[in-house]
Amino acid sequence: MSFVEKYGLWSEEQRRQADAIKDEIEKRGLEVVRFSFPDQHGILRGKTLVASEAVGALRSGCMITTTMFAKDTSHKTVFPVFSAGGGFGMPEMQGGADVVMIPDPATFRVLPWASKTGWVLCDVYFADGRPVPFSTRHLYRNVLRGLADAGFDYMAGLEVEFHVFKVEDPKMQPGDAGQPGEPPVVSLLSHGYQYLTEQRYDQLEPVLEIIRRDVVALGLPVRSVEVEFGPSQCEFTFRPGVGLEPADLMILFRSAVKQIAHRHGYHATFMCRPRIPNVVSSGWHLHQSLRDR
Repeated sequence: MSFVEKYGLWSEEQRRQADAIKDEIEKRGLEVVRFSFPDQHGILRGKTLVASEAVGALRSGCMITTTMFAKDTSHKTVFPVFSAGGGFGMPEMQGGADVVMIPDPATFRVLPWASKTGWVLCDVYFADGRPVPFSTRHLYRNVLRGLADAGFDYMAGLEVEFHVFKVEDPKMQPGDAGQPGEPPVVSLLSHGYQYLTEQRYDQLEPVLEIIRRDVVALGLPVRSVEVEFGPSQCEFTFRPGVGLEPADLMILFRSAVKQIAHRHGYHATFMCRPRIPNVVSSGWHLHQSLRDR
């Protein structure tokens, strides 16, 4: 009996979706599938499985260490994981124990920028089937259940600002590594300070089109691509979604943009205010509504 079946983790629809994933892996000749979960900082962590193993792991899951929940944004382990309770006051979290990543079949996608590669978001469970209490998708799902019990659905639309720079020196010498490593040396793609002008948009258009095409091919519901006020600053807006969809969308979009930009010699950052002269702060607008069920 699989982990999913033993603990009754999926709906009938998710079971059908998992069967469809198996067929799609075979049909498209996918060679690897990335199993990822968003940590407390919104950083995707996980493992890449070869296709033959990924099919079985859809229902049986994939082990990952509890230390993934003990990191800060520089990826340092900041909790005493080898002490009693692992710094969390929970014996299940001590000693770098294993937890289980279980894919959510509804989130499966094929990556447009990586050859023969699938991508799926996961929920994280202890070995006895209990959700890890720090797992962000579990936390969000609990809030959604509370709203549903009160007679509401949650709807949100995203407008996401970020910067894209050209990489002049990636700082990839051994001495540049660390936690954190040395940041890349970058240059601007536009001088900015001309909000929503076509001229500034055209300066950014080559990289924005690279990003837009792959993000749309990923299945994310893009509505518009805009040039923002600051140097090398832009914004993507998305069609509103319900429930988990907007949160998953944000996680996938941010990770996708960084990966796509990197492969083409650019550096994308969603930091509020990168430490660069004349930069303008980025943010994102979260349009929220409660809808009667």
